This record gives sequence, C-alpha cells and structure tokens, in this order.
Amino acid sequence: MFRHRRGRLERLVLESSAGKLVDWLGPRLRDVLDGLVRPVGLWAEPEAIGVGLAGESAALAFELLWAPDVDTARFVVAGARGVGLDGPALGYALRAMDSAMGRFSQRRGRLIEVHDVGQQVGRAVLPLVGARAPSARGLQFGQLQAEDGRLAVELDGALLPPVLGERAARGFELAQHCRDGDDALAGGDLELARTRYLAALEQAPRHPELIGLVADIDLAVGGREEAALGMLVEAMQAVSAGWTGAQLLCAVGDFTGAREAVAEAARQERYAPLAALLWERLAQLQPDSALKREALDRAVACAPGLHHARWARLSTLVDTGHVEAALADAQHLEAAASGARERHAACRRAAAALLQAGFVVEAGRLFERALRYVPDDAAATAGLARSLTEAGHGERAFSLLERAIQLSERGGRADADALLDLARLLAERYGDLPQAIARARQVSARAPRAAEARYLEGYWRAKLGDRVGATLAFGRMRELVEHKTPPPSDASRWLLEAADFERSTRDDLTAAERHLTVALRVAPRDPAVQRAFREVGAHLAGARSESGATRPDAPAGAAADAGGGREALEEEVERLKMALQANPSDPELGWRLASRLEVLGRDHELYAWLAARLEDAEPDERPELEARARKTLRRLVERARADGRLDESELYEAALRRL
Repeated sequence: MFRHRRGRLERLVLESSAGKLVDWLGPRLRDVLDGLVRPVGLWAEPEAIGVGLAGESAALAFELLWAPDVDTARFVVAGARGVGLDGPALGYALRAMDSAMGRFSQRRGRLIEVHDVGQQVGRAVLPLVGARAPSARGLQFGQLQAEDGRLAVELDGALLPPVLGERAARGFELAQHCRDGDDALAGGDLELARTRYLAALEQAPRHPELIGLVADIDLAVGGREEAALGMLVEAMQAVSAGWTGAQLLCAVGDFTGAREAVAEAARQERYAPLAALLWERLAQLQPDSALKREALDRAVACAPGLHHARWARLSTLVDTGHVEAALADAQHLEAAASGARERHAACRRAAAALLQAGFVVEAGRLFERALRYVPDDAAATAGLARSLTEAGHGERAFSLLERAIQLSERGGRADADALLDLARLLAERYGDLPQAIARARQVSARAPRAAEARYLEGYWRAKLGDRVGATLAFGRMRELVEHKTPPPSDASRWLLEAADFERSTRDDLTAAERHLTVALRVAPRDPAVQRAFREVGAHLAGARSESGATRPDAPAGAAADAGGGREALEEEVERLKMALQANPSDPELGWRLASRLEVLGRDHELYAWLAARLEDAEPDERPELEARARKTLRRLVERARADGRLDESELYEAALRRL
C-alpha cells in the first residue's frame, strides 16, 4: 500500500452472489414489462448468463454472452424470446439492458461494453483504504465462472488474451453485422429496423436470426403473415421458430404445425415462467378439452407461483365441470395472495367464474369468503345475491341487492348488475313492474348490460300497456346494440321481440323494419330474423304499392325475398333507387334504401345518401341523420385502415370531425 507512489494492479477478482445481482437488477427492470410479478431470473450457462423477466401475462428471456476484450467487459445480447409482447423480443431485451447498465456502460447494437474495468474499480475502492489509485495496464479478463449460486470473473496481468468460445464468437460477429438494425429496433422504429436487417441479409444471405427478426417485425406490424412465413421457411422449419413460428402458422390456418412449434419451444425453454406461458398458449390452440387440461397442468407445474397460468387452468376446469379441482386452484390463489384486498379479489374472481358456469352453491361460498376480507364490497355482495337468487333464496337475495346498491352509490355510481338483478327480482318474483322499471332505468347507458336494461324496460312497459314508453325504450335498446361491439348474445332475440311489438301492437311497420335491420346485421343467418324481415318487407312493399308511392312497374312483393340472400337485397336496392328517382321527396323510400345499404355493407353509397339528405334535412331529422352518418364514417375509417389505405382513412376522419 503506497501513499505517495503509484502502484500497479496485478490481480482483481469480481464476485457476487446471484441473489445480490437480482436485488440490484429488480428496481432497474421493473418497468420493462409494465411491472414484474416475480424477481428477475438469473441462471448460468456455458459462456453466458441467462436473464428472465415475468409480468402478469408476458415473459421475456435472453442470454448475455461473455465476450471480453483485454480489460473491457463485453456482453452480447442473444437468444431473446418472449410471449405476450407487443413487439420483437430483442427490442425489449436491449431496452432492459439500457435500463440496467446504461449509466456505466456503452451499448452498440446488441453489444454492451464496460471499458477499463480494472482502472474503474481501482479508483473506486483503493482510495477508500488510503491507497492511491493504481495503474491497471496489461490486465486481461479470464473466463466467467458460475458455481453454487455465485458469479465470478478475474482480471490478471499473467493471463493470456481471452479466447472466445464458439457461441460468443458467432454472437459477436452478428452484433457487428446488424448493429444499425439493432439500434433502430431498440429505439422502437420497426420499419427502419426491418430495412436495415434486410440490408444485412444481403451480406449474410439466409441468416436464420436475421430472418427471424424480420419475421418478428412483420408479425408485430400485422398484415404480412404469409410473406413473413414464406421468408422464414427459407432458413428453417417454421415449427423450430418458437412462438413466432406458431403465430405465423396460426395466421395461415396450420394449427397442427402451430401446436408442434409451441410444444417444442416450451420443452426447450429454461426460464420457467416463459415455459409456463408457452404451455398456456398451447392449451388455447388445443381442440380437445383433455389435451387442453394436460397443457395447463404442465404450465402450472413449470411455474406454480405464476398466477396467470393457474387462473387459466381454473377457468378450463370450471368450463369442463371439474368443480373440486377448480376450488383447489381457487384456494391456492387465495393463499398465495398477500393482504386482505388481494385475497378478496382472488375469491371474488373465482366465484364469478363459478357463477357464470352455473355452480351457484360453490360460487356463493366463495363470495362469502370474499366478503370476510372486505365486508363492504358492492360487487361481491351483488354476486352473493345472484348466487342466492339462482339457488332459490330470493328473500335473502333482495336485502343483499339493496345493500349492494347502497354500497356502490357511496362510490358515486350504483352497481349496474345489482340494479338489473334487483329489477328482475321485483318483476319476476314480486310482480312489481313499476318498481322494476324504475330500477332498470337507473342503469347507466355506459354500463355493459345497458342494452339488456332498456330491453327489459320496454318489455315491462309493454306488459303494463305503456305503448309509447315501450317504443322509446326499445328504440334506445336498438341504438345501444348498434354501437356495441361485439353485440350482446341475446340481442337478436330482443330486437325480434321489439319488432313484433311494433308490428302487432302499434301497427308500425317502419319501426319494426328498423329493429329487424339491426337484428339482421347482428344475426344474419338466424332463420327467425330472416323470416320476420321478409314478412315486414312484404307488408311494407304492399302498402306502398296501394298508396302509389312506388313505380307501377316495381313488383308489389319485391321485398318479400329481401332476407333470402344477398342477391335479393341487391335487386331490391336497385328497385329502390329507381323508385327514388321517380319520387325523390318520399322519406320512407330513402330510409328503406339506407337500411338495405347498411345491411349489405355498401357504406360508401350509404354515406353519400346521408350527406345529400343532411343538406336539406329538417331540424327534427338532423340528429338521427348525423348519428347514422358518424357511425358509417367510423366503419369506413376502420375498413380503410385495415386495408392500408391511410390517405383515404384521413379523408373520412376529416369528414367525421366536421360532423
């Protein structure tokens, strides 16, 4: 130890336990996957360190190949793969290393370098014990040592220059070759990265990793699956391309090949959470419930603490009727949760799955357990009430629903499910239709079950003889169904009943036709909807023929075949256009043409008619015309974007803003 003379560093050993590295990496990598659900995974491989990150429904794994140069520590990011990511896994891996090592290292593409390690450590450590920082010239890095959960590497002046192993040498060479593409990928510019990878492919034709990266980019962008698969199979078998190959095979309809690709990737994966998510994806591709259960069992076995896989298995067990096994998974999830809130959420979620499948007794028990943790939760109270209602205990359910509504009102908005369940209970068990209507009307239009609430309101008003109120409620229901994507499963039945009410009770064929037009869009192959549509169309055509509103040469029963197929609708559109030319001031003919164009998906013509109609519309007509024009423009925007016609979509967006 020299205080006044400069020494020379001859040997330095850097060593750390894996646990300390995990603690150091955790805070730096917690935002890579929008939050980590378990500590960072580290494992040793020949010439490399493996790194794994697990989020709620996504996982990422990659290796850091050890490729030192004299006293410069160099790592090459290699083997990046993932599930549930929005882009190529390599981009996530590079951003992760920027977050972890960006302050004291330099990254060039996938190559990460820490220069003058001996000098940096000497300056940081030795002055603390009273020595001058030594000279560190001539030091050479040795091999990376991993043993008994500890990682170590030495710097020694007596060592020979480092020799790179085969994997590290190949990784280092590839890092030099595709640096520009890697930098663009790390920055999130997928198109620039693709261009630069293609340029690299010209110098290194059919390089499997470069082709895999281009395929990853095309998969992330979308719409290029077949081209990406065609390029991929030139360098490797698609079933050997892991999750990327499986997604491309699914896109072209080869589900057998996709299942083989996922299974192969899951068997070879060392990072347990990623393997578990791969087995879960395989379960989603399996057509047989037994094979699905087997894949989910393997997912849970790979990572018992990964809740996402266990929730997937619980859902499958409930769907296939294995209630006892599902309850065992629910108990495990409850025990694994930390704190009263999380345990409450686990019990409530499992109870909701059981209730939806019809296991009301078991669901009721879990809702009761959820309420033990959080007694004032409105959703769990309403769920318990629903379980009791379906089990035949309506008296107790009534008070619980009232309590659920009161609890939810404290948060600013009454629970829509509780309101609707209470309304049904009032109507069906107690026969109190006015009170049931009052509760249904409290359901907000933004609630998921708003369309059902408006249907029930209309149905109960019709039973009370309130025809005008029923018509208004059914009209609101139709508007909600039109704007709901996907529509409620019972929407076609509700619209059929609304049309039948308008036709039989109010003798309003036009209103019935509007309900049936939406029903035909929701369920185009439903024979009951087609039959009702034909009947109403025939009656309307006959009524117009008698009033002389249509041309004499148009057949009176022209609409009779309107629901029979696309050709019949196309023919009717042409007849309606001719009729409008003869009598352009007839609004009923115009609305009838608009409904047919909407059913056929001819939105360009529909918008042209609506725009022309808006120019001369009366004030009371404008709201409905503007609403339909906005809806039509949104469909045109979505279709243009999906087809890649961005300039056209911008024109439609401008028209939408003007409205």
